[in-house]
Amino acid sequence: MVGLPTLNEVATITAVTETVDQGLASAFPQDESVIVVADNGSRDGTRAAFLDCDTRAQRLLVESPAVRTGKGTNVFRIFDLALERNAAWLVLLDADTRTMQPGWVERLAAAVHRVEPCMAVPVYQRNRFEGNTTNHLAAPLLAAVMGTYVDQPIAGDFAFNRAFVETMRTWPRPQSAELYGIDIHLTANALREGLPVVEVPLGRKLHNPGFPKILFMSQQVLDSLFHSFAGLGQPRRFASRARTTRGSVDETAERPDPGLVRATMRKVTAYTSERWVDICRLFPSVRCLEDGRWGPRISVATWPEVLADAMVGLADGEHERVRDHLVALYLLRVMTWWEEIAGLGGEAIDQLLDRQVAATVEAVRVRSVRFEAPAPARFEPGYWAGAR
Repeated sequence: MVGLPTLNEVATITAVTETVDQGLASAFPQDESVIVVADNGSRDGTRAAFLDCDTRAQRLLVESPAVRTGKGTNVFRIFDLALERNAAWLVLLDADTRTMQPGWVERLAAAVHRVEPCMAVPVYQRNRFEGNTTNHLAAPLLAAVMGTYVDQPIAGDFAFNRAFVETMRTWPRPQSAELYGIDIHLTANALREGLPVVEVPLGRKLHNPGFPKILFMSQQVLDSLFHSFAGLGQPRRFASRARTTRGSVDETAERPDPGLVRATMRKVTAYTSERWVDICRLFPSVRCLEDGRWGPRISVATWPEVLADAMVGLADGEHERVRDHLVALYLLRVMTWWEEIAGLGGEAIDQLLDRQVAATVEAVRVRSVRFEAPAPARFEPGYWAGAR
């Protein structure tokens, strides 16, 4: 089974569906296959375009209401169908990808041909101005707390064997996992349970820009991530590994729309101006930052300390405040990051990200935190609810 969570993807759904069908025919020529679109109230003809496709694989459309649901709702529906249909393997792919190759299906599925529960995650080349939530939140915090460095833990393109699909149904499910917190919910809990997480090189990925969603998406990711840390106890020892140059930075570099960046940072400035005293209380590392174009500059040297401050606050039970303050600080980090990588090649950028992860691991280690406080039952977005 291949699952495609969708919301207004009419521009790409036909090409993606046809590519997936080619991949299924090549990888599993003798097996029954199904392509599932799980849609959240698309209004642009996505559903009709999918059903009009001519595919060898069976096509199945399921729908969720547009209100109070999100990507995670779609993904959980797909997981349920995988169990109902007795699927041996489940591959999830982003429906807005413009560089998808048929071979992605086979590469991802082949990585989870194991008896024990297992998931596969991608490694691919991306625009240097994208992947910010991965680079500055998900990857360094997973390394520091779960002890494993996963290059792209929230990339959207995954594979699972049936044992994993059965296992994940037992995990506590925060409300943010019904939204954009779904990817980190799967990856972080797999690491928490000690399950294999296999990285699969897929080449180049171009898809719809993520910056328009950066504020509310990062909040949802952090909320789900923090839920996975709850009750963990002491952060796990980091398992260092030999790393080769992964070439994850694409030569094509397209900045987000300047008007959108300005509007986003106005929202961030308003938040930090109103709450700076409390931000400094929870994040003492930001008290003496230099000023930059968008506000305080948070460099590659300072950011690991900020993340370590966040873990101290989280361990003390400050789930919502740490989460919401960190969204604002994260945007300041992104603005500084774009300045830091100006003129750098892809390999140098990868090395800088590796340094940031290593420094985060060390900064959290020396704080001696323990995660014993329970996570809130409800997800209340508060200020960031309207950050669209």
